[in-house]
Amino acid sequence: MILERHIKATPSLELVQTFSSSVEGLAWLLKNDSVDLLFLDVEMPEMTGMELLKTLPHKPQTILITSHKDFALQAFELQVADYLLKPVDFTRFTQAVLNATKKLDTRTNGTPVTNGNSEELFVKVDNKIVKLNLNNVSFIEARGDYVVINTDTKKHIVYTTMSAIDQKLPQDMFLRIHRSFIINLKKIELIEDDSVFMQDKYIPIGGSYQSKFYSRLNKL
Repeated sequence: MILERHIKATPSLELVQTFSSSVEGLAWLLKNDSVDLLFLDVEMPEMTGMELLKTLPHKPQTILITSHKDFALQAFELQVADYLLKPVDFTRFTQAVLNATKKLDTRTNGTPVTNGNSEELFVKVDNKIVKLNLNNVSFIEARGDYVVINTDTKKHIVYTTMSAIDQKLPQDMFLRIHRSFIINLKKIELIEDDSVFMQDKYIPIGGSYQSKFYSRLNKL
């Protein structure tokens, strides 16, 4: 498939899942709300791409693909990142990805801010600016259009992206090990079956993240 080839040829993208059925795709998306970018065909059996997108409670940045120009107005009413006409050429595809990436970076004003101290991070929580001691943060989990920062004592919901918060964290302390998880390496209790255990929770290590993760460990 042309679209899959374009995605695999783009280093900034990771192809997580593909579906030929809109019903199967919807079922998967409802259970996996941490997707950053969705490529969605408008013309599908059972349910159109427009109908699928309207059904999602947490809408990722979306690039619609169609054979007809007539859907353009509806597409932008749904505030999609971009709209591609078939056949999709790589140059136009790349521009659409760049547009979506810019929207991912700017869609929320909850982006964390550092204050020059690598052990502290200020985040916006419920209209308040909260200072976090990063030594107390165990892991961060993506949930649709927000992330959950899990500390030793409580959880903070912050409306930002994983990419935005990852850029603010000290890289000697934190590491992204999955599309949906960033962990504090100092908080790892054990590693089993390509998962790390912390705070009574097993967190999976994504296949594309395993090499970097294991290379960071100080082990015998």
